[in-house]
Amino acid sequence: MERRLFPLCALVLGAAPSLTVAQTLTKCSLGQAVVDREGKSGLIVSADSNLCQVKYPDGQVYRWIYWNLRPDVAAGAPAQSGKSLDPAPTAPVPLPTTLRPGPSTHTLVYRAGPLGHVVLTASVNGAPVPFLVDTGASTVALSAADARAVGVNPSALVFDRTTTTANGLVRVAPIILREIRIEQLSIENVPAVVDDNLNGSLLGMSFLSRLKSFEMREGALTFSW
Repeated sequence: MERRLFPLCALVLGAAPSLTVAQTLTKCSLGQAVVDREGKSGLIVSADSNLCQVKYPDGQVYRWIYWNLRPDVAAGAPAQSGKSLDPAPTAPVPLPTTLRPGPSTHTLVYRAGPLGHVVLTASVNGAPVPFLVDTGASTVALSAADARAVGVNPSALVFDRTTTTANGLVRVAPIILREIRIEQLSIENVPAVVDDNLNGSLLGMSFLSRLKSFEMREGALTFSW
């Protein structure tokens, strides 16, 4: 299964930027084509104080402090007057970095397999569990084996609920999962059930509905939060 990972932008705070003043922006200007610290080109679509919200050709949006961006002359953006775009050598300075929180959307994309199903591995209560993503399932459902792997005590399960499956009506035991984590996406206190009839676990709507959005298009499932 092919995965596409979209890293967050690490911003250096409380120190001078590694790019020289002669290269960088002095403010965020809507519609300006820019190049970021990683050499990727994008377009400024929003500005919040000193933060420029940059949209990339693949649709991803990340936020950068303005001094981490420079005009993209190749895209037709004018360079700032009297400023050179040729990088000047600078000695690396060991500075701490931190992720800058913001309202921009984060995404994960997973490709469907030959049968059109998306299978991924999530960390449940700290243990890896393979899931089939099932938008038709009202809740996350764990097989008995996966429930034991994430620390669920089988003797504490009470199979007092019923659910309709492809095999008919089955009895399940409700539980609450402390955390489901998929890469950098984490959701806590997720309602789930244990189903002894399952051979594999299902990632259902009790998890998916907590996302900002999810979409299946052209064989790719996108999670946004």
